[in-house]
Amino acid sequence: MASKRLEKLPPYLFVEIDRLKESYARSGRTVLDLGIGDPDLGAPPALVRLLKTALDRREYHRYPHDRGLPLLVDAIRRWAGRRHETTLEREEVLVTIGSKEAIGHLPLAVVDEGDAVLVPDPGYPVYHSSAVFAGAESVRVPLDPARGWWPDFAAIDGPLRERARLLYLNYPNNPTAAVAGRERFVEALDFCRDAGIVLVNDAAYGEITYGTPAQLLFPLARETGVPYIEFFSFSKTFSITGWRVGFAVGSPEIVSALARVKSNIDSGVFGAIQEAAAVALDDFFDELVGRVRDVYAERRNILARSLERSGLEFAMPQATFYFWVRTPGGADSIDFCRSLLEERGIVATPGVGFGPGGEGFFRLSITTGIETIREAGRKLEEIRHSM
Repeated sequence: MASKRLEKLPPYLFVEIDRLKESYARSGRTVLDLGIGDPDLGAPPALVRLLKTALDRREYHRYPHDRGLPLLVDAIRRWAGRRHETTLEREEVLVTIGSKEAIGHLPLAVVDEGDAVLVPDPGYPVYHSSAVFAGAESVRVPLDPARGWWPDFAAIDGPLRERARLLYLNYPNNPTAAVAGRERFVEALDFCRDAGIVLVNDAAYGEITYGTPAQLLFPLARETGVPYIEFFSFSKTFSITGWRVGFAVGSPEIVSALARVKSNIDSGVFGAIQEAAAVALDDFFDELVGRVRDVYAERRNILARSLERSGLEFAMPQATFYFWVRTPGGADSIDFCRSLLEERGIVATPGVGFGPGGEGFFRLSITTGIETIREAGRKLEEIRHSM
């Protein structure tokens, strides 16, 4: 027996992709996986050494502090001051089990049944599912390609504004790889202030940038009085998706509400992982992030050259490790991705899996080795001759 809430959710996109991929591999053919964005780089050796040392601390084998170890909370505060010239108080910071679980739990903390939650379309599926689980109405807000994949707040009518309690943003953006500048975040803050809406930015890809550093929400939002929260993940930054550690920065009342939900549902992040993340954040953050960026920059350039030769339409990513590519001739995204796998062995993510606004696009990820990317690129170049 499944709840009615589960019946409102589509099959989780990445589970379906894994099923198709495994079926293809069982046939003995080589899979070129540019699908799910799970970094292949592995944890930096220095971070692994820190974790091994911390494992010997007996206190970490008990329940961790429910809002995060002060060691990590204070390291996050120093990072905010050093990198973003912003002074955070402890009550503005919450350690999370990665960013996905915190995003999923947020509506339980700030939304009542029947409230509207505004989710980007296309967007990370968890924004929609989190609203559904909270008994709220998930309202998809189209991202306008002509505005750099940014929502048109003027198109959100008065009645919906009155019912809306939460607005999700995600910049740098998954799946489109779009970035948002200062003026965009100011626009969002003005909209939320006028409508009385909690503003959320998922900044999981905030450090995966090429050239200009990403604009973040919290340095702008703290002084506005607009209730907000911004989510960060060490998963992408340090290539440790399996470690499940991240953090949130936000208005004390929003952070506190989320912390109350979490204290009733989970018991926090293993202390040894928190210590390792804290030391890395303090002592060699720039070094680790620089190496990750260099790897992805090389891969990005390789795939971009092949996409250019393929004749497929795409924008060069300025952040994230994704390419957002238009399907040729307006083809259905699921059908096109199925043909990519069956005919060329390439795993890609159909755009429609991120919402109706993603139809006509597909997403490619560069979280795999260079040789796989090169081979996939060569096969993508063949598309020009079949168009």
